[in-house]
Amino acid sequence: MSKPPVRFPLMAHRGYASVHPENTLEALCAAGEAGITLLEFDVQLTRDHIPVLLHDAGLKRTAGIDRLVCHITLAELQAVGVGFPAQFGDSYQDVRLPTLEQALELLPAHPDWVYFIELKHESIEAFGIELVVDQLLPLIYEHLDQCVIISFDYKCLLEVCRRSDVHVGWVLKQYDEVSQQQAEALDPDFLLVNCLRLPELGTPLWQGAWQWVSYEAIDAGHARALYARGVDIVSSMAAPELKRELAQSYTADARDTPLG
Repeated sequence: MSKPPVRFPLMAHRGYASVHPENTLEALCAAGEAGITLLEFDVQLTRDHIPVLLHDAGLKRTAGIDRLVCHITLAELQAVGVGFPAQFGDSYQDVRLPTLEQALELLPAHPDWVYFIELKHESIEAFGIELVVDQLLPLIYEHLDQCVIISFDYKCLLEVCRRSDVHVGWVLKQYDEVSQQQAEALDPDFLLVNCLRLPELGTPLWQGAWQWVSYEAIDAGHARALYARGVDIVSSMAAPELKRELAQSYTADARDTPLG
């Protein structure tokens, strides 16, 4: 997978999550329609082992229900609204938890989209690596060029690599020497890191064939600083707004640069 051919590559973290409920088809489509083609979302497994788009282990934050998704079947979930009422009130009360299969069905109509699919540790702990990978890989086989499997779980990524040719990205828990050695051994396509875990200014990022992704950029100045440090792709829940801010920022720079 080559680097995105844009001046300031951006990723939509959980879709366009600042305007729409995170990890929903609405959030993904809104980000894509705004020109953000790198779309990140999280996957958990239901009790009947169906991959669904959800960040948390439970539904308290997105649906107001204090239950773990691994204890609920997909059929039961279809009656639950995940409109993130604490943030959006009743605006999205009819939004339902999408399955990974439903999200993948959007890809043929959008050949420029790339999904970054994060396998969450709660489901890995609940069901085991093999079952999680078993449920994931058959769904993405027809979309390998448009999918990147990412996870904090190093062993899970090793299993994914052993069983498929899909692109992978390791989300770092720590930025340290041990993690660097593991990254070199895994040789992922992407390394993802919270911007707060980056080394101090002036320290170069680890060199490798991977691309660096950093989250969560707060504004255009922050994003530009991350690019200057060697980050290839900046992730944000407000990626479309950030895209506009960056365009304005670079345009202003061009106006202020003397000719000759």
